[in-house]
Amino acid sequence: MLFQPARFILAALLFQPFLVQAEECTRVVATAHPDYPPYQWFDGQQMRGASIEINRIIFAELGIPFSVIYTGPWKRVLHAAQQGQVDLVMALKKTPARQEFLNFTSAPILPNPFAVFVERSQVFDFNQWDDLKGKMGGKNAGDRYGAAFDQFSSEQLALEEADTPQTNYRKLIAGRIDYFIHSRYSGATYLHTHPEGDRVIALEKNINEGFIHSGFSRLSPCYDLLPYLNRRYREMMSDGSALQLLESNLVSWQRSTLNQD
Repeated sequence: MLFQPARFILAALLFQPFLVQAEECTRVVATAHPDYPPYQWFDGQQMRGASIEINRIIFAELGIPFSVIYTGPWKRVLHAAQQGQVDLVMALKKTPARQEFLNFTSAPILPNPFAVFVERSQVFDFNQWDDLKGKMGGKNAGDRYGAAFDQFSSEQLALEEADTPQTNYRKLIAGRIDYFIHSRYSGATYLHTHPEGDRVIALEKNINEGFIHSGFSRLSPCYDLLPYLNRRYREMMSDGSALQLLESNLVSWQRSTLNQD
């Protein structure tokens, strides 16, 4: 039989997790890939982009303070989520490895097909994944393209990782790689604003017809907000408002880049 003080201690320990979870979700701190326009990008002072605007609208509806921080290159973004340094990672590919530390939305936030980018003078036929065999390719460090292609590429393809899309672009122009894989929308955005962007094109066929989701860190107390996030993601994709924000941020990115030039 437990003494009375021991009973109180045991009860407090059992009940404590529920109290902590209820009390701690007073705000949501989010982050995202810092170089992925028009989805999101770091302009040197703050994170901007379509995924940020979509989530800002949703958390304003919930009345929960929402902030977006820059955490560095993509690998550091994922590390921050693993360590519970942020609550939410926005607009990324859902993979089994990432599901170990992220509670993903079931509904996508935006479409994000991946394409093969090549130098215009070095176009090759691409109708199936096997067509990439025997060529040197490039990819963004940390990017995932779905379980099937990830396994195929690790076993059958030669892919060099780069920290930024700009690095892949320079390697392609220099002839160090034959192609690189990147988001069709984000890649086209970059090429549209680059002085020599017309030297690179995306092949017609996509690597995949993917979508991107968002995920709460499994160390965050805020993942109970997932059902509302799922519902609003579906509604904003269905009514076209999510794509409108993607298009408006495409224009914003183009203008900001032209102003820098």
